[in-house]
Order: sequence, then structure tokens, then C-alpha cells
Amino acid sequence: MLSEINYFYTSLKDWQKAMLFSFISYSIILFGLIVAITFILKDFKFLLVFGLSFVYMGIVIVLMIISIKIFKKRLIER
Repeated sequence: MLSEINYFYTSLKDWQKAMLFSFISYSIILFGLIVAITFILKDFKFLLVFGLSFVYMGIVIVLMIISIKIFKKRLIER
């Protein structure tokens, strides 16, 4: 299992590694928001968390796709 993860990581290009770490960091921020909302409301509201996750990850994925297109275009120009 660990060798598969290592192979996957080493096969990525530098800009792909940066995008992977960005996605992970944005996911950690989402987790923190969910925890904060749960503590503030003192109850886990599934629909609120689902809606927040859907909107947040939708925006993150759209911005990641735009960033990938920009990275690929700029790397081809070199």
C-alpha cells in the first residue's frame, strides 16, 4: 500500500503536486468550518453541513479546473 502511494506521488509533476496539496489544504479548511459550525450550533445539522460542503467543494473544484487549464497552457508555451 505504501509503495503504491509512493509510486503515485513520484509520478506526479511539480504543478500536479502543488494542486494536490492545495486541494488537501482546502479540504482541511472545510473540516475546520464544519467543526466550528457544529460547536457554535451545539448540534450537527446534516442539511447545513451538506449544503456548505456542496457549495464549498463545488467552488474549489471549479477553481482547480481553471487553475489546471492555466498551468497546462503556460507550461506548453515554455
